[in-house]
Amino acid sequence: MARSRPVSPRCPRCHAPIVLEEGRVLYTCGYCNSSIDTQGEKAPRPEYQEPVLTGTGRNTAAVVTGGIVALCLTSAAVAFLTFQTEDVSTRGPIPRAPVPSPVVAAPPVVEKQKFQWDAQGVPLAVDLNGDGTDDLIGRIRRLGSVPGKSETRHQVAAFDGKSFDLLWQVDVEGTAADLSGTVHVVQQGGRLVMSEPGAAHLLEPGTGKALGRVALSDKPGRLCVPKDDTESVWVEVVDGQHLLLNTKTATARPAIEPPSSCAQAKWNHHACFLPVFRKSDVPCERPRNLPAVPGFRAEHVYKLEDLDVALGERNPGSRVPMVSVFRRGEKAALWTENVADMDPRNVKESTVDVIEFSEDALFMVYGLKEGGEQLIRRDLRTGRVAWDVPIPNSKSGSGVSRIRQYGGRVYVPHWVWMDVFDAKTGNLIATLGVW
Repeated sequence: MARSRPVSPRCPRCHAPIVLEEGRVLYTCGYCNSSIDTQGEKAPRPEYQEPVLTGTGRNTAAVVTGGIVALCLTSAAVAFLTFQTEDVSTRGPIPRAPVPSPVVAAPPVVEKQKFQWDAQGVPLAVDLNGDGTDDLIGRIRRLGSVPGKSETRHQVAAFDGKSFDLLWQVDVEGTAADLSGTVHVVQQGGRLVMSEPGAAHLLEPGTGKALGRVALSDKPGRLCVPKDDTESVWVEVVDGQHLLLNTKTATARPAIEPPSSCAQAKWNHHACFLPVFRKSDVPCERPRNLPAVPGFRAEHVYKLEDLDVALGERNPGSRVPMVSVFRRGEKAALWTENVADMDPRNVKESTVDVIEFSEDALFMVYGLKEGGEQLIRRDLRTGRVAWDVPIPNSKSGSGVSRIRQYGGRVYVPHWVWMDVFDAKTGNLIATLGVW
């Protein structure tokens, strides 16, 4: 015969067993840390279940009886907890648990699409979103494939200057040959002007949304913003039918002669060789009447306001690239140095022709004998080296053909990449484009 077993009193909150002590009124549950006060209400005392008897009828009766007892105990516990919590602990009704907020699915993570930078031109740097940092607008290409052939999409795209995330992109129509040298972007009158074969487009800076289109009689050349003009862009056209485009009205009128500030120096026999002449906006001439510097031979001279910056090589000897800066009218050079800040035996023998200027600095790109290119900054008037850093991925593909310094950054397009350097420190900020 089975022995009867006691059923211990339970915590009104979590139903854990409680061991009652004679004369004790206050208890703390060891499981949920609830305070239990049995004063004013008789604490539940142990009860004894009737022994389970053999036989179907007796077993059924025992189960029913046990269920009734358990139900009574549960009801009593709930009533006890409600009474005690309201009367002793909070002196008020138990607050309901807050209803949980609906679960909102996180936005899908969109992987950045791969693209190649088109290194035919330097980017336009302008603050598109008003955050105080210049954003980048330039030409890219995306490679894809369709059944039976590969496919290349040519686009003009804008990138955030802080995160370098894509802001917007606009398709450009035309074959690779047609697009060569015809896609340019400038900002004027709160809008962007983008050229492509046969047309000039007005775009909204923040979104790239099309705002207007003007047909051209032939492929476009340069886009130029006239000095002291707030709403016009001069559009050079290959067949000479140039236009002056009004960015506010999206209309154009013939302008065969360019505005005075847009007139470009024409190449002549005194200018640098044509490929060098086209690599910089600063006038470049062959050396004439330049003071002699022992051990240095000038190849071409850039004409600044009061300075002549001569690029050349060591002479006599191997063609170590050198630079010499003169104040115009003076017989002695301000300074003359090797271009590179390293052992000249590691430097490719050549004359540097990729150059950029700021008010106080000279930026140059030179090559290494074992491959790759370097970007160096020197003080324009003393020649002191601020930094000399490698250009990433420059051992692959074509070299750098042009650089741009603007707003404290140096933009270096080459092959399928666009590298962005800090102009003060030489630190690499970002690289756009992949191979």
